[in-house]
This record gives sequence, C-alpha cells and structure tokens, in this order.
Amino acid sequence: MMARTRAPRLMWLPALHFQIETSTSKKDKAMSEHARKLVASYYQKLWSDDVEEALSQYLSPSYLEHQYTAAFSAEGLKDYINIRRQSATDHKVVIHHTLSEGDLVFLMAEEKLGGDVDYARAEMFRLEGDLIVEHWGAEVLDDKNRKNPNGTFDGAQVNRDVDHAAQFGARFEAWDQRGFDGQELDVFDISRIPEYKQHSPKGGDGLDGLVSILSKAKAAGIKTSMTCFRTLCDGDFVVSHRLYDTEPTHPLMNRIYTFDMFRLDAEGRAVEHWDVMNPVPSADYLARM
Repeated sequence: MMARTRAPRLMWLPALHFQIETSTSKKDKAMSEHARKLVASYYQKLWSDDVEEALSQYLSPSYLEHQYTAAFSAEGLKDYINIRRQSATDHKVVIHHTLSEGDLVFLMAEEKLGGDVDYARAEMFRLEGDLIVEHWGAEVLDDKNRKNPNGTFDGAQVNRDVDHAAQFGARFEAWDQRGFDGQELDVFDISRIPEYKQHSPKGGDGLDGLVSILSKAKAAGIKTSMTCFRTLCDGDFVVSHRLYDTEPTHPLMNRIYTFDMFRLDAEGRAVEHWDVMNPVPSADYLARM
C-alpha cells in the first residue's frame, strides 16, 4: 500500500445548543412520523398480494418512477414486484431503517429470496400530502463473501434526540466532494473516525478500508468523480443519493448509482456507513434515474 501523509487533525470546540420545542417543531415531528408510517405501510402492501391496491391507494396520478428495473412506470413496478415474488416461494421483505426529512422518506430494506440469497434495497420517496409522487430505488445482491465482519443490515438505529445530520450534513457532503471529486484523500481523515464501521460487503472495515481503494485508483491515474443528486438528514443519519464514476473505468466505481447512509457523531464525522450500489447499464437510463 502506498504511503500517505496524514493531514493535521482539526480541533473542534464544543458547542452549546439550546433547543425550545415550539408548536411548529412539534407539528413537523408529527408530520415526519406520519410520512414514515405511510411509506412503510405502502411498502409492506406493495410486496404482497395487494400490490395493485397499494399502487392505487398510495400513488399520485402524476407519479414518477425512476427505477429502471421497474421500466420507469407504475405498471412496470407492478410487473417487477410480481416477478420478484413469484421467483421465490420464501420471499420476504424486512424494513431495517426508515428516515425522513421534509417531503422525502428513505427506507433501507432486506429482500429475502430464500436459500441464503438476500438483496439490499434502498428506496427514496417524495410525498405530496398523503400521496407518493416520486420514487428512486436501487438493489444489490448481499455478497456473503464479505471484506469486513459487519452485517449489511445491522448497526445503530437513528437517534432523533440529536440533530448532528442537520448541523453537519452539508459540511460532510462538501468534504466527500473534495475526497472523491478532488481526490484529496487526506480529507477523509477529517470526515471519518479511524474506527469507521463499514457495512458494505465490498469495503474493508475502518478508515483505511476506504482510503486504500481510492489511493490505488489515484496512483493508477484513475480520476474519480462524485455527483450528489439529493440528501436527507434525520437525527444523526445522513442519506446521500449519489453517482460515482471513473475515467478510465474502475471496476468498483464505474457509473455506480448509489444510496449512501452515514451515522454522524457530535463533531459531524462519520462513524458508520451502509450503502446500496447499482450499476447503470447506459447513459440513456441514467438520464431518467
């Protein structure tokens, strides 16, 4: 592994935060909880014999589907769901994380096909009132030949008693832009703790697991890029909907449509990471995703 010089550690001073819960903030919390429950109910019904009822009950007439495996349509989504369920007699879907901010709700789910074959699913929804108007999604086979000892679906749950994501989410995103787009690899020493816990099966545990991949790419003259489409901040969790790409092509980062989920500490550094990464077959598909 090539040697690298670590950037000097920045010093954070503790900040005092005084929060007064107003009637507006109580209303926002109630609306967020309602949105999360609504989307979870829709998702469970979607993956059942009641798929047609789920689509008619929860989707807006102007619904936009961005998932290419669902043929970019509600009808295509129904066909996709039915084919997935019919292909496995022991089919089951388990929701592991439900996050929300504003009109966005994010789910991370496990799709069980039986025979120790599982998929990780990332689903992001945009709501208008009680109707879903837009959906982005990705799925990836849960590789059992892991490069870290952590499970794809285990780890901490969101803590809504803190607001680390709202405080530091934009700064964290800017740091990652520098790290991936600018290949300033030392910035990862600032944005993540050394014991950074990796839940993606393809990445090594700890900070060095991430940096070693990027260091080798940079040394080989491969330019990495990261495009962020949208983010969601909830408690101490940040979800970043991204596209990773490389020039020339790198096998792990070539036109990869990704939902990254991070847990941030009180200083805004990532302590834990999950992802669902989906290769995009063509540039034409990407334009609709």
